[in-house]
Amino acid sequence: MQSANKPATTSSHTIPIDVLLDIIRILFNNRLHWQVEGINEQEGTLLVQITYQQGSPKHQKALQNIIGILGDYSYYVKGSPQDEALDY
Repeated sequence: MQSANKPATTSSHTIPIDVLLDIIRILFNNRLHWQVEGINEQEGTLLVQITYQQGSPKHQKALQNIIGILGDYSYYVKGSPQDEALDY
């Protein structure tokens, strides 16, 4: 249900298959509406559109958790920008 005082917002996120179950768990536990927009088989990622209520602290926290997981995963896979400048 959408309420007039809490407008719904959508955002798209590229989700690596490696963390997909963690992200889906957050989506289900917080009753966020989501749908797959696209699949990139070469990269092993899904483009997922998430709809959330802007005024809902629960939805905001869930979205922050999702973004945090994606950031941590990116850091794990790609390293920090300083790592690229180092010569080993």
